[in-house]
This record gives sequence, C-alpha cells and structure tokens, in this order.
Amino acid sequence: MTENGKSPEEEDVSTHFAPAGRDTPEELRRRWQVVERAPLLRAAIDAMAQVVLILNERRQTVAVNRCLACLLEHKKADPLGKRPGEVFECVHAEAGPDGCGTDWHCAACGAVEAILESGRVRGQVTRECRMTVKAPEGFVAMDLRATATLVEVEGERFTVCSIDDVGDEKRLHVLQRMFFHDVLNTAGGIRGYAQVLQEGLSTGPDAQRDLARMAQLTDDLIELVHSQRDLVGAEGNRLEVRAEPLRTREFAATLVALYGSHSVAAGRSLVLGPIWDGQLVTDRRLLGRVLGNLVKNALEATLPGGTVTLACADLGPEVQFSVHNPGVMPPEVQLQVFQRSFSTKEGTGRGIGLYSAKLFGERYLGGKIDFVSREPEGTTFRVTLSKAIPGTAASGPAGS
Repeated sequence: MTENGKSPEEEDVSTHFAPAGRDTPEELRRRWQVVERAPLLRAAIDAMAQVVLILNERRQTVAVNRCLACLLEHKKADPLGKRPGEVFECVHAEAGPDGCGTDWHCAACGAVEAILESGRVRGQVTRECRMTVKAPEGFVAMDLRATATLVEVEGERFTVCSIDDVGDEKRLHVLQRMFFHDVLNTAGGIRGYAQVLQEGLSTGPDAQRDLARMAQLTDDLIELVHSQRDLVGAEGNRLEVRAEPLRTREFAATLVALYGSHSVAAGRSLVLGPIWDGQLVTDRRLLGRVLGNLVKNALEATLPGGTVTLACADLGPEVQFSVHNPGVMPPEVQLQVFQRSFSTKEGTGRGIGLYSAKLFGERYLGGKIDFVSREPEGTTFRVTLSKAIPGTAASGPAGS
C-alpha cells in the first residue's frame, strides 16, 4: 500500500484524458464473480451478435460475451483487467501514462467518450469510434459504433459496452459520396465541353482550349476510379508494388505541374521548395498517389492567395518529401487526420485522402508518414522513405 492508503493500481496518475487507476487482480476476480452470479445478464450479452465487454468503473474488462470470447480464444488472449483499446490492440493503447484512455489521442475516441458519458448520465450512450489496430500486415483502420450502458449488479456499477463494426457501411457511404459528388461533377464538366463543341459554339483557339480541358477532365475521372480501386486493393492486401528508379527533381516537378492546374489549386500557388536531385527506387504510381493526396489536402486547407510548397531532402539512406501549407490544424483535427472516414469537409469530404496516403506510404512503400502543425510555422506533412523499397523483389506490401 502507498502512504495515502491506496494500492499501486489505485495510485493517482496524471493523464491526458480519462482517469487513471486500476483494480487489483483480487478485486477484478471478485467483480468477475459478481457478474457470473447474474445469469440473466450473462444470457443477454451472449445472445448478442456483436462483441460485448462488461467493464468495471475503471474501464477494465471483467467479462466478455461468447462472440468476443471466441475471437480472443483464437488469439490466446485473456481480456480480464484490460481496457477496450488494449483488448482490440489499438495502436495508442500503450501510449498513455496508464494505458487505454489516458493518451492525448484518446480524447477523440468515441468508445472512451461513450463509456465516460454513460457513467455521467447513468444511462445508454452511443458514439462512433475510429480505431487503428495492430495487425500482422501493419495497421488496420476500423470504423466502429460503441454503445455503453450503465447497469447495477448486487449494488455495484458496471458498464456494458457493445461494439459494432460499421466499416462496410462507412465504405459504402464514402463510395457513394465519391461517385455522386466527384464523379458526377467531373462527368458533368466533360458533357458541358462536349456539348459546346458539338453545337459549334467553340471554334479556333477556343475549341482547342476546350478540347484540352475536356481531356484533362477525362483524365481526372479515370484517376478517381483508379484511386478507389487501389484503395480497395490496398485494404485487402491485393495491391502490387512495382518498383522502378525515378529522379526526385523530375518527379516533384511533374507533380507540381499536374496539381498546380488542378481545380483545387484555383486562387492558390503550388511551388517547388528545395529539392534533392537524386535517385529513388520505389513505386512511382503509389508515391504519386501519396504525395498527390497530401498536396490536394494542403491546397484545400490553404486560403486563396496562399502557397503550398513541395520539397525533398536527402537523409542519407532515406529521402524525405514534405508538403507545407501556412495553415494550422485545430488539435481535435490533428488527433484524427489519418483515420479513415474522418473529414473536416462536411457533406462533400471523402475522408480517405490522408488515410490512404498513410496506408500506401507505410504498408506498401515501407515508409513513415507524419506531420507537424503549429504556429507560426504552419503545417508540414512528411513522407520518409528508404531510397530503395524494402522487399522490392516481391509484390504485395513492402517488406512482406
């Protein structure tokens, strides 16, 4: 016991979000027995198709339903005493001073929020939760819906937390938004130019200009379809890596020329910063998709009249591309920018650009994608890669 009468598990710890403190193994076992003496509660959670955890007041698992028990048995994992993020192996579960719920990333976790709010209102609370979990193939983004319900058993309070995987629902929503907004808008532009040319309303130099613009819109449409196809393939571990040599300056200049004339760059400038002019062996298409998404995101975040800068630095065995814009992301946005389905652009935002950049860049190109966003410097996203992709002799994720 400590000098204030608490066990080591109960000692107060300063955290970034949810309260710290854990029950002793003996207390966890006692609470497990309390739940086991409630056969109706056990029968109810076992009848549920989604995974269910019963938590003590410190968000630790004291029991799980049959659905989750089967999954954990396959992993040979014991959930007793673990918090939800630790059970599901969230990438931030060990980052905080007292595990799941105590890291600064946890402030944006819908599951933790639902559990805490349920205790405050003494009722049922549902929140959406984006969780990135560890997996053999690297990180996996999950879209979940967490429902926390406060219950009392033998005078003690527990939280029944059910977790639904809504990833398919979110993917369909993103796909619908992409086709109903981006694809239809682009197709509408092509139709408009085609109609002008067909009716002879555009002649001479104007006709050539309209033909060029129609060709550009056609390329944009094809790129939209390809990008979605690649994302589906990447999430299913079916995306092939085709490594080839490329010159960094030439590659960066091509990207600036391409996206500098993109509709998202209207009223803004896209320029080259300092560029290391060397050779890199990587997948040109995937690197272009990574940097293209970062550039488009930076342009969208830049006010009219502002400038986005693409740079490249030599780091010895590695090379680092960077994309800078003068804006600064709010803290709540910084916590979620790499989460699938998260978007600051309500209604038309797809919420997959930065997520796919991280997926392609880290799982398939073997690099690291991170960012710094603070006053007065602005926001810089960085793509750090080995000068030769790990595992280039084989297809599939880098290093596999």
